[in-house]
Amino acid sequence: MKRMRNFFRHSIGNRLLLYFTLLMMLPLSVVGWLIYHVSDSRMSSSALRLSAQVMDSISEELNQMLSDVEQLGSQISADTVIQHGVQLALAGVQDREDVQLTLSKQLKRLNAYYKTVNGAYIILDSGIISKSRYYTVRQPIELPEELYRSARDHSSIRWSVNAKGSMIVDNMGSGVLSAVSSLSDPQSGRPCGVIVVEMKLDAIKRSMSVDLGEHSNVLLIDRDSHVIAAKNAGDDAVVQAVQLVRNEVIGDAAEVFGCGQYFIVCARMKNSGWTVAGLVYKDFLRRDSWYILSLLICIAAGAFLLNIAVSRALRAYEMKPIMEMRRYVKQVENGEFSARLDVMREDEIGGLAASMNNMAAQIGRLLDTVQQEQERLRLAEYKALQAQINPHFLYNTLDSIDWLIWAQQNDKASEMVTALTHFFRIGLSRGSEFIPVKDEVEHVKSYLTIQKIRYSKSFDYTVYMQESVADCRIPKLLLQPLAENALYHGIRPAGHKCQMLVNVLEQDGSLLLEVRDNGIGMTKEQLQALRNALNRCGDVRTDSYGMCNVNDRIHILAGRKYGIEIVSEQNIGTSARMTLPKNLGGMQNVSGVDSR
Repeated sequence: MKRMRNFFRHSIGNRLLLYFTLLMMLPLSVVGWLIYHVSDSRMSSSALRLSAQVMDSISEELNQMLSDVEQLGSQISADTVIQHGVQLALAGVQDREDVQLTLSKQLKRLNAYYKTVNGAYIILDSGIISKSRYYTVRQPIELPEELYRSARDHSSIRWSVNAKGSMIVDNMGSGVLSAVSSLSDPQSGRPCGVIVVEMKLDAIKRSMSVDLGEHSNVLLIDRDSHVIAAKNAGDDAVVQAVQLVRNEVIGDAAEVFGCGQYFIVCARMKNSGWTVAGLVYKDFLRRDSWYILSLLICIAAGAFLLNIAVSRALRAYEMKPIMEMRRYVKQVENGEFSARLDVMREDEIGGLAASMNNMAAQIGRLLDTVQQEQERLRLAEYKALQAQINPHFLYNTLDSIDWLIWAQQNDKASEMVTALTHFFRIGLSRGSEFIPVKDEVEHVKSYLTIQKIRYSKSFDYTVYMQESVADCRIPKLLLQPLAENALYHGIRPAGHKCQMLVNVLEQDGSLLLEVRDNGIGMTKEQLQALRNALNRCGDVRTDSYGMCNVNDRIHILAGRKYGIEIVSEQNIGTSARMTLPKNLGGMQNVSGVDSR
């Protein structure tokens, strides 16, 4: 008995041999799973192919309906009777009601050829509204001003949804989808109003009323990811479908995407670019597969019941330490490196537990060391980069002052010294590495003032700052290196007077700092070499030292998502565009820099 106990006590392999012998049901389970998996895959694929065909059919039908709407709008715009009526209305030579009646009759005649169109309207700037359909007007409803102006002043069609009915009059009907396009003066060609063509949403929904199974849904989504119509508008899965359509590139043929509990079958409409999306509930597709699985489960149940008596007894002893180690690994994953396992066994599991304790202790010590080193390295790198650039500024400025004194231009030298004082007052910033945008702008103005005195015949400059970003905090000494690079490499070699433009503004939630010049520009080879230099960090690479330095600093503080982008064309000029987050001044604690 003691020998048998030691046989299992000191070898987990011997215990696994016993376990595998007892697992009679494993081959049966594997075969059953393969049968279920193959049947489930084939039935699901067949159902999804059918759904894709349905989406293609709906897409074609809806595309034809929208094409009718667009075609009617174009026909109204080109119709000679409509053009003549519009001309009379604009000239004011005919009674207002007569013009409205004439236009309404012609709209009704044109509308009659399109069964899917609910109504057509003409709205002129003068306030004249003509309509193709005659409703009992309970309450006039004006076209929203923003939509009216947008459609009037642009050639493209603007689509709008009104769930309450017609956008022109309250017809007590269902919601409509409106195509609003510009109407031009036949004589001058200038916009004078809009054409509104409406289609009932019920007609769209009828085309989308297909049965894709339990909990299914069909959506119509426009280019801007707005849901135009839905079979079940309140479905929570609609949000997931809209997000998928926004992020995925969908072709003309129907495509299938997995999304949570649903398969989403998408088809892009050719003319409008809208998307028809069908939501197919995954569990519905597996309904028949569940019947096969149930049969396999019943077959496996007998074998399971036979094995359960033995497995339960063994599980209590063998699985307990494994579960304890699993919980321990979770603790280590969460950063609890001081936790320890109780080593109570002498077999392989006991040895593994002891090794895991040692490993966790070593990882904890190593992680502390790495974090400390990384923090020191990051702070040192940023400080080194900041220190590198300051002598570069001072060297060029003192060189300019020396030149003025040598030329006996004392007044200009005094002005330059004053500008230099202002330059260093902002550059030092009482030891702060982060300064307001307005101070950075004043800093580059001081630099350009100095250089303008020296090179008055070489360039003029303009500095623009958007007021909304004036108080945003950014690392200092960002703009001056870009301005210096533009002056020395773009403007001075040009041989004629050039212009430099400095812009600081907000763009897409980020700060945009741009220095643009119309100097000599760069060849394609020079531009590529500079871009390659900017994309590598850590060492001095080109004669555009300051620009590379600025780019490295931005990468250290904000990540490689931000930085400098160069656009240049030989004999045309160069633009250096620098982007960084608006809240970069709030990252100073991470970088170890005080922004007071």
